[in-house]
Amino acid sequence: MLHNGYSQAEVVANLDKVPETGALVAIGYPKFQGGTGGYARYIAICLPDWKYGISVGQVPEAPLPRASKPLQWDEKLGVRVRK
Repeated sequence: MLHNGYSQAEVVANLDKVPETGALVAIGYPKFQGGTGGYARYIAICLPDWKYGISVGQVPEAPLPRASKPLQWDEKLGVRVRK
């Protein structure tokens, strides 16, 4: 699908709770060296009166452990690597 200009999301939880209209879904993901995919975070940005979800600051930490080295873009390889 990517070769035709489309991306695909699989195994995304709670999509049934996102409003059909009036929400913005933001997707953030890093490109890992040698991988075809990786962890992605899908965030639904909804109106303040939406009964599901949480606001920024209500979660003490991210669901994935913090890496000892940050990802840095490698111009030669064309991907982000941990240096």
